[in-house]
Amino acid sequence: MKRRGRGGSMRSVVGFLSQRGLEGDPLLTHDFQRRRLRGCRNLYKKDLLGHFGCVNAIEFSNNGGQWLVSGGDDRRVLLWHMEEAIHSRVKPVQLKGEHHSNIFCLAFNSGNTKVFSGDVEILYETLDVFAHEDAVYGLSVSPVNDNIFASSSDDGRVLIWDIRESSHGEPFCLAHYPSAFHSVMFNPVEPRLLATANSKEGVGLWDIRRPQSSLLRYGGNLSLQSAMSVRFNSNGTQLLALRRRLPPVLYDIHCRLPVFQFDNQGYFNSCTMKSCCFAGDRDQVISNALWSLQSFQENTFVGVVCWFLFVCLFQLVK
Repeated sequence: MKRRGRGGSMRSVVGFLSQRGLEGDPLLTHDFQRRRLRGCRNLYKKDLLGHFGCVNAIEFSNNGGQWLVSGGDDRRVLLWHMEEAIHSRVKPVQLKGEHHSNIFCLAFNSGNTKVFSGDVEILYETLDVFAHEDAVYGLSVSPVNDNIFASSSDDGRVLIWDIRESSHGEPFCLAHYPSAFHSVMFNPVEPRLLATANSKEGVGLWDIRRPQSSLLRYGGNLSLQSAMSVRFNSNGTQLLALRRRLPPVLYDIHCRLPVFQFDNQGYFNSCTMKSCCFAGDRDQVISNALWSLQSFQENTFVGVVCWFLFVCLFQLVK
Protein backbone atom coordinates (compact mmCIF):
# COMPACT_ATOMS: atom_id res chain seq x y z
CA MET A 1 0.00 0.00 0.00
CA LYS A 2 1.31 3.41 -0.89
CA ARG A 3 2.08 5.49 2.16
CA ARG A 4 0.10 8.69 2.39
CA GLY A 5 1.92 11.95 3.04
CA ARG A 6 1.98 13.16 6.60
CA GLY A 7 0.92 16.71 6.23
CA GLY A 8 -0.72 19.10 8.64
CA SER A 9 -3.19 16.40 9.80
CA MET A 10 -0.37 14.74 11.73
CA ARG A 11 -0.36 17.72 14.09
CA SER A 12 -3.81 16.76 15.41
CA VAL A 13 -4.54 13.82 17.70
CA VAL A 14 -7.26 12.56 15.33
CA GLY A 15 -4.86 12.66 12.37
CA PHE A 16 -2.20 10.85 14.37
CA LEU A 17 -4.59 8.06 15.45
CA SER A 18 -5.84 7.64 11.89
CA GLN A 19 -2.33 7.33 10.48
CA ARG A 20 -1.31 4.90 13.22
CA GLY A 21 -4.36 2.74 12.53
CA LEU A 22 -3.66 2.65 8.80
CA GLU A 23 0.10 2.15 8.89
CA GLY A 24 0.95 0.65 12.29
CA ASP A 25 4.28 2.44 12.26
CA PRO A 26 5.83 2.43 15.79
CA LEU A 27 7.88 5.54 14.91
CA LEU A 28 4.74 7.59 14.25
CA THR A 29 4.59 8.64 17.91
CA HIS A 30 7.98 10.37 17.71
CA ASP A 31 7.05 11.96 14.39
CA PHE A 32 3.79 13.25 15.89
CA GLN A 33 5.60 14.74 18.88
CA ARG A 34 8.13 16.51 16.68
CA ARG A 35 5.41 17.96 14.44
CA ARG A 36 3.37 19.13 17.41
CA LEU A 37 6.37 20.85 18.98
CA ARG A 38 7.41 22.47 15.71
CA GLY A 39 3.94 23.86 15.04
CA CYS A 40 2.66 24.85 18.46
CA ARG A 41 2.94 28.15 20.29
CA ASN A 42 1.35 27.18 23.60
CA LEU A 43 2.44 23.98 25.31
CA TYR A 44 0.60 22.13 28.06
CA LYS A 45 1.71 23.30 31.49
CA LYS A 46 1.02 22.29 35.05
CA ASP A 47 2.50 23.80 38.19
CA LEU A 48 3.91 21.23 40.60
CA LEU A 49 3.56 22.68 44.07
CA GLY A 50 5.57 21.19 46.90
CA HIS A 51 8.48 23.43 47.86
CA PHE A 52 8.40 26.24 50.43
CA GLY A 53 10.87 28.49 48.63
CA CYS A 54 12.51 29.14 45.28
CA VAL A 55 13.25 26.05 43.19
CA ASN A 56 16.84 26.33 41.97
CA ALA A 57 17.38 22.90 40.38
CA ILE A 58 15.39 20.22 38.61
CA GLU A 59 16.54 17.09 36.83
CA PHE A 60 14.63 14.50 34.81
CA SER A 61 15.59 10.85 35.14
CA ASN A 62 17.43 9.13 32.30
CA ASN A 63 15.80 7.06 29.56
CA GLY A 64 12.43 8.70 29.26
CA GLY A 65 12.06 11.12 32.16
CA GLN A 66 9.72 9.00 34.28
CA TRP A 67 10.94 10.81 37.39
CA LEU A 68 11.70 14.42 38.22
CA VAL A 69 13.81 15.51 41.16
CA SER A 70 13.72 19.09 42.44
CA GLY A 71 15.56 21.13 45.07
CA GLY A 72 15.81 24.70 46.22
CA ASP A 73 15.94 27.24 49.02
CA ASP A 74 13.94 25.08 51.44
CA ARG A 75 16.94 22.67 51.43
CA ARG A 76 14.74 19.69 50.59
CA VAL A 77 14.97 17.25 47.67
CA LEU A 78 11.60 16.14 46.27
CA LEU A 79 11.03 13.21 43.91
CA TRP A 80 8.07 13.37 41.52
CA HIS A 81 6.57 10.54 39.47
CA MET A 82 5.72 12.47 36.32
CA GLU A 83 2.61 10.65 35.12
CA GLU A 84 1.07 10.74 38.59
CA ALA A 85 2.05 14.38 39.12
CA ILE A 86 0.45 15.47 35.84
CA HIS A 87 -2.83 13.61 36.15
CA SER A 88 -3.47 13.61 39.90
CA ARG A 89 -2.70 15.45 43.12
CA VAL A 90 -0.25 12.88 44.43
CA LYS A 91 2.36 14.55 46.62
CA PRO A 92 6.07 14.11 45.86
CA VAL A 93 8.35 11.98 47.99
CA GLN A 94 10.78 13.92 50.16
CA LEU A 95 14.15 12.21 50.12
CA LYS A 96 15.73 11.59 53.49
CA GLY A 97 18.28 14.03 54.82
CA GLU A 98 18.43 17.81 54.64
CA HIS A 99 21.03 20.17 53.29
CA HIS A 100 22.65 22.92 55.34
CA SER A 101 22.16 25.53 52.63
CA ASN A 102 20.25 26.20 49.39
CA ILE A 103 20.36 23.41 46.82
CA PHE A 104 21.74 24.46 43.42
CA CYS A 105 22.22 21.21 41.48
CA LEU A 106 20.95 17.65 41.16
CA ALA A 107 21.86 14.52 39.22
CA PHE A 108 20.61 10.96 38.67
CA ASN A 109 23.00 8.10 38.13
CA SER A 110 22.65 6.24 34.83
CA GLY A 111 20.35 3.59 36.30
CA ASN A 112 18.12 6.15 38.08
CA THR A 113 18.72 4.36 41.37
CA LYS A 114 20.59 7.17 43.14
CA VAL A 115 20.25 10.93 43.39
CA PHE A 116 23.09 13.39 44.01
CA SER A 117 22.31 16.88 45.32
CA GLY A 118 24.61 19.79 46.07
CA ASP A 119 24.83 22.99 48.11
CA VAL A 120 28.17 23.56 49.87
CA GLU A 121 28.37 19.80 50.20
CA ILE A 122 27.16 16.95 48.04
CA LEU A 123 24.68 14.48 49.48
CA TYR A 124 24.78 11.08 47.84
CA GLU A 125 21.36 9.58 48.59
CA THR A 126 22.13 10.61 52.23
CA LEU A 127 24.59 7.70 52.33
CA ASP A 128 27.59 9.99 52.35
CA VAL A 129 28.61 13.64 52.21
CA PHE A 130 31.36 15.11 50.00
CA ALA A 131 32.42 18.62 50.96
CA HIS A 132 33.55 21.59 48.86
CA GLU A 133 34.85 24.81 50.35
CA ASP A 134 32.01 26.82 48.82
CA ALA A 135 28.66 26.47 47.01
CA VAL A 136 28.35 23.55 44.57
CA TYR A 137 26.74 24.68 41.30
CA GLY A 138 27.11 21.65 39.03
CA LEU A 139 27.01 17.84 39.21
CA SER A 140 27.51 15.17 36.56
CA VAL A 141 27.65 11.39 36.98
CA SER A 142 29.91 9.37 34.69
CA PRO A 143 27.87 7.68 31.93
CA VAL A 144 29.92 4.49 32.23
CA ASN A 145 30.55 4.24 35.98
CA ASP A 146 27.91 5.19 38.55
CA ASN A 147 30.59 5.35 41.24
CA ILE A 148 32.26 8.36 39.62
CA PHE A 149 30.86 11.88 39.53
CA ALA A 150 32.15 15.40 38.93
CA SER A 151 31.29 18.60 40.78
CA SER A 152 31.87 22.27 40.02
CA SER A 153 31.94 24.93 42.70
CA ASP A 154 32.14 28.57 43.63
CA ASP A 155 35.55 27.74 45.12
CA GLY A 156 36.93 27.59 41.56
CA ARG A 157 37.47 23.84 41.46
CA VAL A 158 36.15 20.96 39.38
CA LEU A 159 36.55 17.76 41.40
CA ILE A 160 36.18 14.11 40.38
CA TRP A 161 34.87 11.87 43.17
CA ASP A 162 34.67 8.10 43.66
CA ILE A 163 31.89 7.14 46.10
CA ARG A 164 33.74 3.91 46.89
CA GLU A 165 36.48 5.96 48.52
CA SER A 166 36.22 7.74 51.84
CA SER A 167 34.44 11.08 51.59
CA HIS A 168 37.19 12.51 53.80
CA GLY A 169 39.86 11.63 51.27
CA GLU A 170 41.29 14.00 48.68
CA PRO A 171 39.33 13.94 45.39
CA PHE A 172 40.92 14.26 41.97
CA CYS A 173 41.13 17.94 40.99
CA LEU A 174 40.53 18.39 37.26
CA ALA A 175 40.62 22.19 37.24
CA HIS A 176 41.33 25.03 39.66
CA TYR A 177 40.72 28.68 38.74
CA PRO A 178 40.38 31.81 40.88
CA SER A 179 36.83 32.22 39.52
CA ALA A 180 33.74 30.07 40.06
CA PHE A 181 32.82 27.04 37.96
CA HIS A 182 29.07 27.10 37.42
CA SER A 183 28.60 23.92 35.41
CA VAL A 184 30.27 20.62 34.54
CA MET A 185 29.22 17.67 32.39
CA PHE A 186 30.74 14.38 31.25
CA ASN A 187 30.65 13.69 27.53
CA PRO A 188 27.95 10.97 27.25
CA VAL A 189 29.88 9.03 24.58
CA GLU A 190 33.51 9.82 25.43
CA PRO A 191 33.52 10.03 29.25
CA ARG A 192 37.19 11.01 29.50
CA LEU A 193 36.06 14.41 28.23
CA LEU A 194 34.24 16.98 30.35
CA ALA A 195 32.86 20.42 29.55
CA THR A 196 32.82 23.29 32.04
CA ALA A 197 31.35 26.78 32.32
CA ASN A 198 33.36 29.30 34.32
CA SER A 199 32.27 32.75 35.49
CA LYS A 200 35.34 34.47 33.94
CA GLU A 201 37.14 31.88 31.80
CA GLY A 202 34.13 30.89 29.71
CA VAL A 203 33.44 27.44 28.27
CA GLY A 204 36.18 24.81 28.25
CA LEU A 205 36.75 21.20 27.20
CA TRP A 206 38.87 19.01 29.48
CA ASP A 207 40.46 15.56 29.32
CA ILE A 208 40.55 13.72 32.63
CA ARG A 209 44.03 12.44 31.67
CA ARG A 210 45.36 16.02 31.48
CA PRO A 211 44.24 17.87 34.60
CA GLN A 212 44.82 21.61 35.18
CA SER A 213 44.99 22.40 31.46
CA SER A 214 41.94 22.64 29.19
CA LEU A 215 42.03 21.02 25.76
CA LEU A 216 40.00 23.81 24.18
CA ARG A 217 38.58 27.17 25.12
CA TYR A 218 35.50 28.09 23.14
CA GLY A 219 34.57 31.49 21.79
CA GLY A 220 37.41 32.35 19.43
CA ASN A 221 38.90 35.74 20.28
CA LEU A 222 36.16 36.20 22.88
CA SER A 223 36.92 33.06 24.87
CA LEU A 224 37.07 35.01 28.16
CA GLN A 225 33.32 35.27 28.59
CA SER A 226 31.20 34.78 31.67
CA ALA A 227 29.53 31.38 31.23
CA MET A 228 26.95 29.87 33.56
CA SER A 229 25.84 26.62 31.91
CA VAL A 230 27.05 24.07 29.37
CA ARG A 231 25.58 20.80 28.09
CA PHE A 232 26.58 18.08 25.62
CA ASN A 233 24.06 16.73 23.15
CA SER A 234 23.25 13.02 23.40
CA ASN A 235 25.87 12.09 20.77
CA GLY A 236 28.60 14.07 22.53
CA THR A 237 29.37 15.98 19.33
CA GLN A 238 28.04 19.43 20.21
CA LEU A 239 27.94 21.80 23.17
CA LEU A 240 25.20 24.21 24.12
CA ALA A 241 26.40 27.06 26.35
CA LEU A 242 24.76 29.93 28.17
CA ARG A 243 26.69 33.16 28.69
CA ARG A 244 25.95 36.31 30.64
CA ARG A 245 24.59 39.21 28.55
CA LEU A 246 25.03 37.14 25.39
CA PRO A 247 22.72 34.79 23.48
CA PRO A 248 22.95 31.00 23.91
CA VAL A 249 25.55 29.49 21.61
CA LEU A 250 26.12 26.14 19.90
CA TYR A 251 29.61 24.67 19.34
CA ASP A 252 30.98 21.58 17.64
CA ILE A 253 33.25 20.14 20.32
CA HIS A 254 36.38 20.27 18.12
CA CYS A 255 35.97 23.90 17.03
CA ARG A 256 36.47 27.06 19.10
CA LEU A 257 34.16 29.11 16.91
CA PRO A 258 30.37 28.81 17.33
CA VAL A 259 28.15 26.98 14.88
CA PHE A 260 25.31 29.33 15.70
CA GLN A 261 24.11 31.88 18.25
CA PHE A 262 20.42 31.85 19.20
CA ASP A 263 19.03 35.33 19.58
CA ASN A 264 15.70 37.09 19.63
CA GLN A 265 14.59 40.57 20.61
CA GLY A 266 12.44 39.05 23.38
CA TYR A 267 15.37 37.23 24.98
CA PHE A 268 17.67 38.76 27.60
CA ASN A 269 20.06 37.15 30.05
CA SER A 270 21.70 39.46 32.55
CA CYS A 271 21.40 39.05 36.30
CA THR A 272 20.01 35.70 37.42
CA MET A 273 21.73 32.33 37.13
CA LYS A 274 20.15 30.15 34.44
CA SER A 275 20.79 26.78 32.85
CA CYS A 276 20.33 25.30 29.40
CA CYS A 277 19.76 21.88 27.86
CA PHE A 278 19.02 19.96 24.70
CA ALA A 279 15.56 18.44 24.36
CA GLY A 280 13.71 16.12 22.01
CA ASP A 281 14.48 12.59 20.89
CA ARG A 282 16.96 13.96 18.32
CA ASP A 283 18.21 16.94 20.34
CA GLN A 284 16.19 19.07 17.93
CA VAL A 285 15.25 21.62 20.59
CA ILE A 286 17.39 23.68 22.93
CA SER A 287 16.00 25.18 26.08
CA ASN A 288 16.68 28.19 28.16
CA ALA A 289 14.33 29.95 25.98
CA LEU A 290 12.89 27.34 23.63
CA TRP A 291 14.26 27.29 20.09
CA SER A 292 13.89 24.70 17.36
CA LEU A 293 17.25 23.55 16.01
CA GLN A 294 15.56 22.40 12.81
CA SER A 295 14.69 25.98 11.97
CA PHE A 296 17.30 27.94 13.90
CA GLN A 297 18.29 29.84 10.78
CA GLU A 298 14.94 31.61 11.15
CA ASN A 299 15.62 32.39 14.83
CA THR A 300 12.28 30.83 15.75
CA PHE A 301 11.33 31.97 19.24
CA VAL A 302 8.75 29.56 20.64
CA GLY A 303 8.46 30.38 24.31
CA VAL A 304 10.31 30.86 27.57
CA VAL A 305 10.79 28.00 30.01
CA CYS A 306 11.78 29.12 33.52
CA TRP A 307 11.97 27.33 36.83
CA PHE A 308 12.66 29.80 39.61
CA LEU A 309 9.71 30.55 41.89
CA PHE A 310 7.95 27.29 41.05
CA VAL A 311 8.40 24.16 38.97
CA CYS A 312 6.81 24.22 35.51
CA LEU A 313 6.35 21.06 33.49
CA PHE A 314 5.85 21.18 29.74
CA GLN A 315 4.46 18.10 28.03
CA LEU A 316 3.43 17.63 24.43
CA VAL A 317 1.42 14.41 24.51
CA LYS A 318 0.64 11.73 27.03
